[in-house]
Amino acid sequence: MTRPIKPCHICGSNNWWQRPDGGWVCGRCHPNPNLDASPVPSVVEEQYSPAVFALRDRVKTGNDKLLRAWQQIIEISDKEERGYQEDKWEKARDKLHYLCMELQVKGYVDCLYIENGKKMRRCLDNPDGFWCQVCPSLRPYWEEELIDLP
Repeated sequence: MTRPIKPCHICGSNNWWQRPDGGWVCGRCHPNPNLDASPVPSVVEEQYSPAVFALRDRVKTGNDKLLRAWQQIIEISDKEERGYQEDKWEKARDKLHYLCMELQVKGYVDCLYIENGKKMRRCLDNPDGFWCQVCPSLRPYWEEELIDLP
């Protein structure tokens, strides 16, 4: 059997390993039991171009800007002004959504906030009130976090 050329349909990883019977298994969903317990180096750094990383960083910055803008919008007491700012915010979110889709088309289908194989921000229950407006990840991290909530 030949090594799969497409990413895993569950998690989006291209970290494949071959079983003794010749079949291929996703190394993220099913880590190779023949490797030691040390963390597997992140394949993210190896598989993406600098342009993809630049787009990822742009989407991350957009998420941060939208959060800050929303925190300001909810403080506006004038109903008309608040509605106007909410409309502008929604247009900015839509633009960010298109950038996120471009990121996915270019093959980046994981959390924006993974660094060196570790997720640096949670999807839920953030003390700073952060939440992603867009996320290219095929893996539903928020569901995993929801299950782990007390």
